[in-house]
Formats: sequence, C-alpha cells, structure tokens
Amino acid sequence: MTLLKNSQRRLDAQREIINHFSRLLPSFNDLFDEHSRYIFFGCLTLFSFLIAFILSRYITLNDADYDKKNRRTNPFAGVRRTRLL
Repeated sequence: MTLLKNSQRRLDAQREIINHFSRLLPSFNDLFDEHSRYIFFGCLTLFSFLIAFILSRYITLNDADYDKKNRRTNPFAGVRRTRLL
C-alpha cells in the first residue's frame, strides 16, 4: 500500500507543478486576437519561404549514390530488359 501512496503523492506534486507554470504562462488567446493571428502566421509563412530561398542559394546537397568517376551516359545501362508477351 505504501507504493500507491508514494505514487499518488508524486502524481499530485507533478500536477501542482504543471498548474503553477500554467498560471504563469499566457494562453494563445491572450496573446493573439483574430486579426493579429492572421498577420503573425502570414509573416511567419513569408519569412519561412524567404529563409528557405536564401539558404537554397548557399547550401548544395549532393547525392550519396552519385559517383563522378564511374558515371555512365545511360542510367539504365546495367538493367536487363525482358519482354512480357
């Protein structure tokens, strides 16, 4: 029975901590009204696309399977083709 008491006490302490910090932080509706929410997420979307565009100019990803030394002109050179009918 002591295990149940300790676990219940621990659960109550965790709930109290969550409630304490929940009261300190403002909710989403306290920060934004309908108009400012649309402006915020519109600007967030615009800046995300802008950052992705700028980073795409400076960062180049290379294919790990691409081998410059053993490059073939025909990508299907090693594939055998069979007729179905």
